[in-house]
Formats: sequence, C-alpha cells, structure tokens
Amino acid sequence: MACAALVFGSLLVESAMASPFIHAHRGGALETRGAEQRAAVPENSLKAFETAAEAGFVLELDVKLTADGVAVVIHDATLERTTNCVGTVAAMTAAQLRAECEIDVIGTTGTERRLPEGSPRRTAVPTLAEALELAIRRRAKINLEIKNLPTEPDFDAGIPPAFATTVAETIKASGYPPSWLIVQSFYPTNLDAIEADPYFADAATSLLTLAPLNAGGPALADLRGYEWVSPAWPVDPGYIETAHALGLRVVPYTLDREAEIRAAANAGVDAMITNDPGLARGAIDAVEPPSPPVPPPPGKAACREVAAGRTAPAIESLLPQRGAPRVFALQFKQEIRNVTSYERFRTKIECMILDYVVPRLAKKRPNIVALNEDVGLLTLATGSRGAAARTLFGDGGPAPSCEPEGIPCGVVAALGAIATGYADQLALYLARFPRMSSVAAPFVAGTDTFARGWMQTFSDLAKRYGVYILGSNNQAPFRESWDPSEIALLADPDVPEPSSVFVATRPAVYNEVFLWGPEDVVEEGPRPLRNVVAQNKKVPLTSIEELLQLEPGPSMGPDARWNLKPFRVPGTKARVGFATSLPAFVYGHRLGEAAPAAGACADVSVTYMRCLDKLGTNLVIQDEANPGRWAGASGEGNWQPLEWMRSTWRAVRDRSVSFDYNVTPHMVGNLADLPFDGQTAITQRSRAPRKGRLGGAGCAYIGASRFISEAPEADPDYLRPYAGPKRQFLGIVEWVAADGSRAELRETARKLAPGSRDQLENDYLETAIVADLPFPPERERQRCG
Repeated sequence: MACAALVFGSLLVESAMASPFIHAHRGGALETRGAEQRAAVPENSLKAFETAAEAGFVLELDVKLTADGVAVVIHDATLERTTNCVGTVAAMTAAQLRAECEIDVIGTTGTERRLPEGSPRRTAVPTLAEALELAIRRRAKINLEIKNLPTEPDFDAGIPPAFATTVAETIKASGYPPSWLIVQSFYPTNLDAIEADPYFADAATSLLTLAPLNAGGPALADLRGYEWVSPAWPVDPGYIETAHALGLRVVPYTLDREAEIRAAANAGVDAMITNDPGLARGAIDAVEPPSPPVPPPPGKAACREVAAGRTAPAIESLLPQRGAPRVFALQFKQEIRNVTSYERFRTKIECMILDYVVPRLAKKRPNIVALNEDVGLLTLATGSRGAAARTLFGDGGPAPSCEPEGIPCGVVAALGAIATGYADQLALYLARFPRMSSVAAPFVAGTDTFARGWMQTFSDLAKRYGVYILGSNNQAPFRESWDPSEIALLADPDVPEPSSVFVATRPAVYNEVFLWGPEDVVEEGPRPLRNVVAQNKKVPLTSIEELLQLEPGPSMGPDARWNLKPFRVPGTKARVGFATSLPAFVYGHRLGEAAPAAGACADVSVTYMRCLDKLGTNLVIQDEANPGRWAGASGEGNWQPLEWMRSTWRAVRDRSVSFDYNVTPHMVGNLADLPFDGQTAITQRSRAPRKGRLGGAGCAYIGASRFISEAPEADPDYLRPYAGPKRQFLGIVEWVAADGSRAELRETARKLAPGSRDQLENDYLETAIVADLPFPPERERQRCG
C-alpha cells in the first residue's frame, strides 16, 4: 500500500508527501498566544477537526468501540478525563454515549480545562462516521489510530481483531477515499488487518512506537510492509536516514515546542504530529530553505532561439462576456534541443505563453492555459545525466527505429540510456522498492528532475501571469526531502548545493495531469505542488503505456470518483474535468446506442466519460500526446482523424452526456522513433442558432470531410456519423498540409515521421486556439484552420 494523496482545506493534492506536513493531534487542541500555549478546543471533537481542516492540517484521531460495536472518536478507554461520564467506552452503547455524555473539557492530556455545566462549548463524542463525513466535505486527510491495545480493558486479541475490522467497515461505508488515509497503531496486528484488505490497497499504514522501542521500528515496519513509522520524539541520530533508506516515511509524535519542531524539520521528517499545529506551521516556515529564485522572463532573442520552425498565429474566438473563462489550447512542439537544461525548457514554455497568452489575457476573468499530455516527459533528458539519451532522442540519432511497425523500440533504447545516466538514483530506488518495474524504473529515477524542471516551471508561470496552467507527465508520487543523506544520494549533480531533493514515495508511475493556479493553496508539501488545484491519474491506459508498465489510476470506489471530480473555476460556471487521451473515448457504448443500465461510475475504466458527466463536468480538457502518424491508421486500423471524432466531437454531441465544451491541445514532434501529431481543437455543444443566423458550415479533421465506403479505403460503418464537416467545432488548427486525398495526406505524414530524411521531417506546426467559453454556449462559432 501507499498513501498517494494529501488533502488540505478545499484542495486534494495527490502525490505529495513531505516538507513536512502537520498532523493535528486529536484535532489540535492547543494554540499559542504570545509565549503561552492555551487550551483552544476539545480534543477529538468535531469542532477541533473542523478548525484543523479549515487551516489545512491532517486530522489525527483515535478510535474506540462502544458496547454495540459502533466506532467512536475518543482517546481513552475510560470516560472520566474528557467527558462528564464515568466508566469505560466499551460498557456503553452508542445511543447511551450520545444521550448521557458530553465532552466537558477543552485542551488535551495535561492541559485540560473543565467547561462549566451548560457551556455551549461542550459537545458530543463524535462517531467515526461523523468525523469521516466532515473530512470528505472538507477534503481532509486523516491519520487514524486504532486504539486496540493489549494494555487496555477492551483489547481484542483476535487475528484479525474484530476491533480493527469494525473500524475498516465503518470507513468503507462512509465513502472516504482510502488513498487519503493513514492508519496507525502501536499494535501491529491492527495494521496487518488493514494491509490484508484489498479495499485499502491505496491506504497507508504507520507503526507507532514508544521511545524505548523506537530503534526497532523501521526494521519491523519494513518487514511487515507498512509505509510509515511514527516514533516518540526525539529519535536517535541516524533513525531518519535508516527509515528513509528502507523507503519509509517518518511522522514523529508529539511535538509541541518550537525548538523540537525546528529540529525535526531540519532532520528531514516527512510529517509531525502536534497538539499546536499553528505553532508548528510558524516554526517550520522559519527554517524552510528559501525557494529557488524565479528567473526573469526571456527576451525576444531567447524566444527566437527556442521557437519551432513552423508556427501559425493563434486562432481566436473571443467574446466580451463576464464570467466566461478564456481558454488557451496550446499546440506545443517538443524538441530535444529545448531540454538541455532546466533553464532552456522554462524558456520554451514561457515564450509560448508570451507569444500566445499574454497579449490576449482576459481582464477580471480566469484564464486557463491548456498544454498537453506528456509535456514533461522529454525533460527526463535534462542535463548531464540525460546527455546520452538526448543523442538517441534527437533527429537522426542512432537509436533503432521500429516506427513503421508502431513499436517504440527507439524510445525504449533511449530509456535505457536514461537508466545509465541515472544509475546511482536507480540503484537507490531498486534497493527501496525491490519489486519496481525495470521498464518504468527510469521514470522513478528521474523524480527530482521532473519536480525541479517542468513542474516548478508550470508552478512559477501560473503565479507570474495569474493564470491556471495544466500539463501531464509519466512520473511517480513524490515528497520534498530536507534529509541531508537523501540530498547527498539523489540530488542532481548539475545543481550546486541544493537545499532539498524530490524523492519518489512509490515505485508506481502514473500518467498524471496537474492544474496549477495563480496562487498557493496549501502551506506545506513540495513547493512545486503548493499551487496545484486539481489533478487526475489516467485510466484506462493505452497499449504503449502498458508496455512501459505504467500504473492506471483507480477505476472503482471512492478514489475513482474523486480522481474524476471536476474543478470549479472561481468566478465562473465552469467545472473542469480531465480526460487524458484514451479516457476521452471511453463511454461504454457507441454513439446512438442506449447507455448501459450499470452505474456511470461503477467502473470508470469502462464508462469514464459518463462518470465525468455524472460528477458535474461541463468543460472537458482532453490533454493529448497522440503517438503515431496523424494522417494514417489508428490502433483499430481505421483513418485516425476520423476515429478522433469519437472523443473531441462526441463529447459535445452525444446525448448520454451534457458537456458544453471539449478542449483538446495536442503535442506534436518526433521523439526518437515515435512521432506525435494531431490537430488541436475546441468543440462546443450546438445550440439552436439565433433567428436569422444559420451558423457556419462546419469544420473537419484532415481526410475526414466525407465518409468513404469504397474499398480499399472503406471506413467501418460505425464511424459514419463522425464523417463530414461539423458545426460543433468552435476552432480547429490547420495541419502541415492542406486537406486532400488520404493517399496524399499519408505521404505527408511519412515525410514528417522519424527517419524520413525529407525536408519535412519533424516539421510539425506549433500554434494555439484562444476562445472564451460562456456557460451555456451562446451561439455557434467556427474557426476552421
């Protein structure tokens, strides 16, 4: 298992685990005023959890069982310390506990202050179900301790303990996403019950240890397959290094003094448990290394140097309408010459923004800059460690080519060169993750490069220009580490004296899209992710991604639904959902057929788009990196541009869904022996034209303006509805060549492909579509390239 998600306030931040996060112990019952710590809220109360979640802290809580087997949130086996009742929790039913007892203190162990009879601050002991409901509403991560202990009167010695399984069933019934959850315990058998349950495959487990047993904690946790260790603070020298070397994360307890909080942060802990989370946040801020300086914007000369050889002006479809987001769909050309360094890649992306975005920024409205799938992939070849791969990736490189057969053997060879360049990092990760896929391993080894490069670039540019900006990559979940031993082992040799390093927390590699916003929305965690407002793991995967042994996103249960949940763009009616390439084709039925009776979100690998619609998405962003020749055969052997209508056009035409818009930015450019090509487009759901306005004649992808029924070019009958000009195209960019016969278009695609040695080789078009998207679409607008 692994904990792949952290939640702070209103934001779910997948893939982020460190730097260090703050766990509010029992909800965080203390606050510091001046030099004095005071009781602030009742421990383990809904008020405490609401306050902590609003501030963006992880909710640490304890669970006991009542006489009738209801999980409730309370620390002690007995009631005297925190409530106005006496006796044990296990001796009362849940109804009795609710009717007869109330929490009558504020503060926590050693700081409790009794509340007078009738005080409005007195409150009921919450059930676990109530705490989980609050956490779902607040999108808050939970660190839950199962308080089934041999030293307490309600101890359950069963294997597995019914105590632990009851807690697990309560979590399942709540719909709380397992990937948001850490389960901790001093008693390993409780954790084993969670580890053995497939439902909790994406949850994390954490071994708590008392001070005398700290030293053996990492070895025991590693042996039993846990992901975290939670030692009593302080720990012996070398403890954190030992835990990290085993691939474990460290969350010590209970740190309530500024000096110990600073010491733990400087030592490289991944999180900390504290009764005073506000104090902890301030102390961590004081010792956090400064963020790397953001370079000034590039000049015109630098932009000319990174520009694609073939460009076109942006297609514009603008409306002066309040509340309509302005969307920039950038057709980005990847080129190996633009990833020689972090600075060079940043220059390339920022120059596209300066060329296509900045002159057209909407005032007093959100601007969304949509880049493509795999926009960060080529940055794996950055710097000295990527030099050999750059030779193979580049035009005319010596990599073997299987491009005509549709097998990326040249890319696989280049990944081998990456593995050689990252040999030290690869060896470390193989030791931490012995079952790591050898094929996907180079993506894990490049974690620091990805985070430091394309992700930091996108994060910085979203803030600099006040825009939302998105792109995706194939990479592992990660944390930012201050641990000196990890910096020494994993840092980029081209970066002098780095103050931190980005470390993979799992061997799983996801194709994941991230949306950065104009300002930070969380205060802890890896700095490139602090202004991420939404993200999505791709599911299902393509055959090439399966060949590369990527991990699909969740397909069932609460995690699957949260993975697809749309982002509400502030100040607009736009609810943005992501469909990275293949998922945009996945409905579970053909156009015109009745949708299956099974739930739209039962298995999103089968009904992805219908689930996206059910969750409220009205603006689909289909970030694309289409591998293969655009003017040629699809994976099904049909004319690829016609097949593509099953995504971009179907999204706004199919009556089984109600999306208003589909935005599809394509990446273009050859990668070793793998071509990427397509036509960036924006489609909108067709509305009845205004009186006297008939709308445009429509647009079509190349070679798809008519259905071909004659052999040998015959299209399959199920594609008949997709052929011909469509008025739903709001904008579509031109291709390298004008539309013509499919034979002529195939010849152009051959010349563009890797190894053609033609003057058109790799001469793809870089451009953009800029459009205002009111909700609902107000009229038909066509801008055919």
